[in-house]
Amino acid sequence: MKKIFGLGAVLLVSTMNVNAMPQHQAPFVGINPVMNMCHIIAEDESFAHQGPAETKLTINKNYVLATCKAEYIVDEENPIEIQGRAEGIPCMIGIPGWANLEVRGPSTGTGGFTVSQGGVVSATCKAPRE
Repeated sequence: MKKIFGLGAVLLVSTMNVNAMPQHQAPFVGINPVMNMCHIIAEDESFAHQGPAETKLTINKNYVLATCKAEYIVDEENPIEIQGRAEGIPCMIGIPGWANLEVRGPSTGTGGFTVSQGGVVSATCKAPRE
């Protein structure tokens, strides 16, 4: 009986954690420089990337700046319609609390991304330091 109760409690907590994950509205840029992840959604949702990326983080006295660069799969039958730069979109820099950095937690600001037809996407985010 205790095992069933314990299993039920674990399932309930894991369900709550999955439902608590943020679902961002397009357009959006999210960068996690500690785990080297990048999440990009275009305005009309015609392009989205979520996965590993090469990231950089800069922290100064006023701002937290993050960049990411990743490759995406190029499908020649369904080319990406977005080319060039999208700027002034909401972004978030996620820094886990366990990271030994001077800034922790999510920092929200504005950023942009660039999609190239060659299979590379890059994004930036600039957030005020709190």
